[in-house]
Amino acid sequence: MGFLFQKREQKTEPLGSSDMASATERYESYFPRIFAYVYACVGRDKDAQEIVIQAFHRAFQRAGSSDEARFRTVLFRSARRMCRPVMKTRRPDDGDSLDPREHEVMSLVFDAGLTRGQIAHVFHFNETSVNSLLMTGLRKLKEQTSLAAVAAYNHLA
Repeated sequence: MGFLFQKREQKTEPLGSSDMASATERYESYFPRIFAYVYACVGRDKDAQEIVIQAFHRAFQRAGSSDEARFRTVLFRSARRMCRPVMKTRRPDDGDSLDPREHEVMSLVFDAGLTRGQIAHVFHFNETSVNSLLMTGLRKLKEQTSLAAVAAYNHLA
């Protein structure tokens, strides 16, 4: 017994001038934040650009006429999914004490400028988990930075 998967038919209609203006506004609004997030995940300019373009394409297809919250969620969730294969093959830096999830949450907060609630929608888990990852990541960075500052001070003295 086999499964029969039917391909969904996607209807595309040409954008009107108001739709094009709305798409341009969304692109200009989200591009710096989504690019900063993707670049922090993949670490290479060319790969980041390709992922951002694909993420916008998916977001406009799936949530183009939706409200901003849905569009933003689809955009960042799509980018996150496309970053996963690159993130799995990427070796963490020796000095990086953050685990991949903490790194990703920190990037979504500081690079992308998303709120904890928005990040919870992207990750599909609750805000408490986002807060926990963020606080743990910040604590690790503080400890790492403090140790580096002490070592540098001792080296100069």
